[in-house]
Amino acid sequence: MKKAFTLAEIMIVLTVIGVITAILLPVAINSSPDENVMKFKKGNNTLGTVIRELVNSDKYYANGSLSRMPNGDFVSSPTYFCETFADISNTKKINCTDEDEGIDYAHLHLTLVNGVDNTNDMKKYADSYCKNYQKEEITLSDGIIYYEVSPYHHFGSEYKDSGARLFDNPGVWNDSMEIDENGNVINASVSSSFDLIYKVFCMDVDGINKGEDPFGYGIRADGKIFTGARADEWMNKSMQKGD
Repeated sequence: MKKAFTLAEIMIVLTVIGVITAILLPVAINSSPDENVMKFKKGNNTLGTVIRELVNSDKYYANGSLSRMPNGDFVSSPTYFCETFADISNTKKINCTDEDEGIDYAHLHLTLVNGVDNTNDMKKYADSYCKNYQKEEITLSDGIIYYEVSPYHHFGSEYKDSGARLFDNPGVWNDSMEIDENGNVINASVSSSFDLIYKVFCMDVDGINKGEDPFGYGIRADGKIFTGARADEWMNKSMQKGD
């Protein structure tokens, strides 16, 4: 005669299985790769690689500056940076626009404003700019999207913080000036310091206006990339998960 399990024994086995599942399930979930984190890491690396290639290429830019064309002229086309970025990346779709959102960039324009580094301001505001002005300009084959917030703000364009004025001599900062009644600059003294503009560039890993907010970056005329606050946070997340 075969001896069957009693109801009590079956319940004990099920309880043990339940306890083991409760312990192992969170571990399994946390150890599984997060697709958006993986795409962020890939997109972040792609951004750095493309910018390095652009700033060091004599095909697209000259003199190691994203503000100058190969012939030495300053870049004047609002879509040029987007187009050159797309040209050397694995782009599936490109829709570079010259749309100007009319944003006040006073706190993002200079590496040094009156001797004070404003990188922290860039980190603070870049993400919010990217979130408020979402658009699809460059789409990679894996769905990662890049776009500019305001293409009309060229690399190297001179910017006077106190008067919020753009001037005609990119790369040179006017320490002091007088403005006549017609708005013309008179008696401007020029220093030897250079205006290194941040271009606010954005990355979206899961599609425009979907679950994850975009990530903001500040890209400087010399190719230096500054990550926004969310990108810093996700880089830490990526390292913690070991992706």
